[in-house]
Amino acid sequence: MRASWLLASILICWAFAAQAASKTDKEPVGDDVTKLIKEFIERDFYKPVDFPSFAGKHPTNADIDKALADLHASHTHRFMPGTVDYYEVAGIYGPWKSIYQSVFPPDGEAKYDGIAFNTAIIDGKRFVTDVYDGAAAQKAGILVGDELLAVDGKPFDEIGSFKGKAGKVVAVTVRRAANAQPMNIPVTVTSIQPVRMYFDALRASGRIVENSGYEIGYLRLWTLASRQTNDAVEAMLRDGILSGAQGLILDLRGRWGGFSSELPTMLLEDFSDISITMRDGQSFPWQTAWRKPIVVLVDEGTRSNSEVLACAIKRRGFTLIGKKTAGAVLGGRAYLLPDNSLLMLAAGTVRVDDEVLEGKGVMPDEIVETLVPYAMGDDPQLHAAIGEMTRQLSGVSPWRRFLPPERRRCAMETSTTSN
Repeated sequence: MRASWLLASILICWAFAAQAASKTDKEPVGDDVTKLIKEFIERDFYKPVDFPSFAGKHPTNADIDKALADLHASHTHRFMPGTVDYYEVAGIYGPWKSIYQSVFPPDGEAKYDGIAFNTAIIDGKRFVTDVYDGAAAQKAGILVGDELLAVDGKPFDEIGSFKGKAGKVVAVTVRRAANAQPMNIPVTVTSIQPVRMYFDALRASGRIVENSGYEIGYLRLWTLASRQTNDAVEAMLRDGILSGAQGLILDLRGRWGGFSSELPTMLLEDFSDISITMRDGQSFPWQTAWRKPIVVLVDEGTRSNSEVLACAIKRRGFTLIGKKTAGAVLGGRAYLLPDNSLLMLAAGTVRVDDEVLEGKGVMPDEIVETLVPYAMGDDPQLHAAIGEMTRQLSGVSPWRRFLPPERRRCAMETSTTSN
């Protein structure tokens, strides 16, 4: 039995979930769908639970969402068509192409038209939260913190604003400062295959930052969802753009986790004893080359296997900076339902040296807050990481701290805060 699906982090971004629910929450769900959901939960959910039977009760999407939320587990959600998350979940589970052919004709590959950025509603306004390296939005000059007002003069829809426009230029209207006049930014829409987009963004993110005479490597891992990602990271660290770096800033802030059986061993001299145990008692162990300082960036978007990696690095005495991670660390499994929605279920408990991170998350060594609205692309957490790495390379700060056993728990509170 292969375990390649076990740590794919599929916890939905809250902003997207809210948008999807507003459109579909009152729509009824068929008995064929509710019957399968109950069957999958009773058979595969990571622990025995009593899930309600909706047979003959004509539940709505909101009823199903509430029942799933009442399970109080990460990696447990139903994704509806028409959202970026739906395409990304489907894309991460690429081996389903034969099943997806009717959903994503003609080849079963999950793709959507877009400009490769993420947004969220903050205080009633929509702001850009992420811009992927090397992709359309970044090339056009869109910045994290831009208030998104319209696309081609119409209200923004994460799929609808760009659907059918691949290769065409759209006008994205943003406000860069609170009292600034709106500005139109022309952006060329592209056809996005999610895993490929993340892989390209990973490669484009790798760079050397020079500070106080030191060459500091930077790499952002949006997801750990494919072997291709692991191979690219290894190539950059061993003989690529990051091979000459004196230290590495590993940015694990992001959207998804994913499964990786190799990446942690590349980045750590010795690795935590990590295993995942299924409901039926089956256990899957993980199986070490970078011997320079590491500073890791984490935030509330760091989840699943990215949290496992962050915890393993923290336990080895390396420094974490940012905010507490999501605490979404269960093994996830996906199912395509008859209405073409995607059901994600938590299917296994994950432990890092017998510590369970689900519902707790990983605390950074230094908390650094960041404000998205009108940030103009500024990144205080990255600035803090560069400063810390510089101190480590200059000998002011140790780059690896000895931690007694009682200090090695990843969910432990921290006492250092930066604004």
